[in-house]
Amino acid sequence: MAREQVGVCAEPNLHGLLLLMNALDGHESAVRHVLGSIPGLIHKLAEQFSEANLNAIVAIGSGYWHSLYPHARPADFQPFSPLSVDDLAMPAIPYDVLLKIRADRYDVLHLAIQQCYQLLMPHLELVEQTHCFRFMDGRDLTGFIDQPLPPRGRKKRELALINENQQPEFAQGSYLFYQRYRLDLNRWQQLTQAQQEAIIGQRKLDGQQLPTAQLHEHSHAVKAAVMDAFGQYYPLVFQNMPYGQLKSQGLVILACSADPSAYLAWLSRRLGDAAGQNYDLLLDYVQADSGAAFFAPSVSFLEDCAAL
Repeated sequence: MAREQVGVCAEPNLHGLLLLMNALDGHESAVRHVLGSIPGLIHKLAEQFSEANLNAIVAIGSGYWHSLYPHARPADFQPFSPLSVDDLAMPAIPYDVLLKIRADRYDVLHLAIQQCYQLLMPHLELVEQTHCFRFMDGRDLTGFIDQPLPPRGRKKRELALINENQQPEFAQGSYLFYQRYRLDLNRWQQLTQAQQEAIIGQRKLDGQQLPTAQLHEHSHAVKAAVMDAFGQYYPLVFQNMPYGQLKSQGLVILACSADPSAYLAWLSRRLGDAAGQNYDLLLDYVQADSGAAFFAPSVSFLEDCAAL
């Protein structure tokens, strides 16, 4: 039976490092070998430092997939398409490989990322490196709880992982979507708490959704909901983490799904209609600066293809 990558459905961690890389021409065989060895390396370190809860996701970009694994392709695996509605834009920047490593000890995270990078460095060019962190018990930098009602346990696996009946060759794999949002912190902090709560649609203290009479129909809680009116989850599992420096801060979104169309449908709902109306009110204070689509195969797939 195929084994999923632990990072896809892992519980939140304190620290994370995200690497976005592009491959060097002619290095496909070496990249397959290295990617096949990374899950084993992470597993070994996770056992050695069990208290760190170390986990990782390795994912391959849509445009690079055919070069790396020409014999098979996940169904409907498409590039991330840039979206634009009025003055709201969601740009796309293609990358070949994504590596996200998380842990509850930063020293163990640093050790893991160094060892992985030593293997990857001769064959891949590092384009972006982002340090992420857990902020105030699961809040993003707006001060609100990022995911008040996340799916858990078996439900999380059902939403994020492809089952054998759907695509046997890619069982336990996951479609992965990446976006990075910059928060205009100065403008956000000028709002009162009541104004912020109206935009988010939740109480700041406990993350509870505002009463229906107070809930704006275009608030973030409504437009970005992961659960429908019948209490059913959309097929999305988010592994988001804030990032920040003094001049730039925001949220890194990683969405895992068994459905290749789920994330773009969720994103389109946030953008509203073609006239630039009915969009997620939070988009007035955040700006996406990159986006890409990947596929995170099972560990079994990566290891089996390592020698091709």
